[in-house]
Amino acid sequence: MNKSKILGIAFIVIAFAFAVWLLSTINARSSGGTALGFIILVVLPAILGFYAFIQGGREQRESVRVGIEQKILNAVETMGTVNINELIVETNLTRDTFRDYLEDLVGKGLFTGYVDWKGGKLVSKEVSKMDMHKCPNCGAPLELAGKGVVRCPYCGTEIFLK
Repeated sequence: MNKSKILGIAFIVIAFAFAVWLLSTINARSSGGTALGFIILVVLPAILGFYAFIQGGREQRESVRVGIEQKILNAVETMGTVNINELIVETNLTRDTFRDYLEDLVGKGLFTGYVDWKGGKLVSKEVSKMDMHKCPNCGAPLELAGKGVVRCPYCGTEIFLK
């Protein structure tokens, strides 16, 4: 559990403790003072606690995503060519989610190379060493598929550019 979640839980516990205390002493206080105390000592810490807890969940999910993306990059950089199915199993992702992660890495400019979806391989290559007119997989002419992506119309290989 990360620090934001722990802080959130602490604020919620504090708010609960103050709520119990205020309710137990309600007869000894005026209703205006109790209402103000309830807002300051219960509502505000509870709101802060829930916000911190939710933010901690977001941070935790982002941390997991960064770890998986780092694992993908490390595998490709280390081996040069990686079997996509092995990488999907190792990262415990679906094929579509793996594709989203890979597109995110390309969008951030962290991965350059190509993916052969039919052949099931991910290949890291320097763009300067690639012939941008021929598919590195089958040699067919390439077509522009989108910003930073060139696709082979014959074998489906996608080349990601920086």
